[in-house]
Amino acid sequence: MDVYEAVTKRRSIRKFKDIPVPYELLERCINGARLAPTARNNQFCSYIAVDDEQLLPSVFNTVGAWAGQVRPENGWPPEHSPKAHIVTLINTCLEAEFVGSKRDTYYDVGLAAENIILVALEQGIGGCLITSFEPSKLRQVLNIPDNYEIALVLALGYPDESPVLEVATDPVKRWVDSGGVRHIPKRELKYIIHKNRFP
Repeated sequence: MDVYEAVTKRRSIRKFKDIPVPYELLERCINGARLAPTARNNQFCSYIAVDDEQLLPSVFNTVGAWAGQVRPENGWPPEHSPKAHIVTLINTCLEAEFVGSKRDTYYDVGLAAENIILVALEQGIGGCLITSFEPSKLRQVLNIPDNYEIALVLALGYPDESPVLEVATDPVKRWVDSGGVRHIPKRELKYIIHKNRFP
């Protein structure tokens, strides 16, 4: 699969098969993240690869919302749950040495996350970026030092769903059909591209 094909085929996956993700594959994903562009080559990000079967539910239960649902009182059910996580951290000590925009750091996090997703996809692994999580709870679960900001959690696993891409009409809200298939509306290129200058 070439890069363009990977980008156009990629969908956020929220249902996973009960198959472990090899740690070597997580290492490969993080190596891809490590090589992503960073503002002024600052490289503030670090990563935690989580594949321990006993630890995975504890990490997942720090997630506040998943697939459009709020976390149940008793935690997320194990069916279709992620089989690995990559947690992206920002080293705030390194970041403090640089007088610049916090926005640059978040761009770096996004670029690294996209590299992880594309490397995973090439290996048959689906993923979903998560920003709705409880930082204090996750910090405790993974023993994360105070000088690291938790920027992002990526849920990973072998896909057990095939979301459908379709042409968007307003609104662009995702929806699930009677068969449980998620539909992802995307605006057409002709509505978002402008040649040389804005009309």
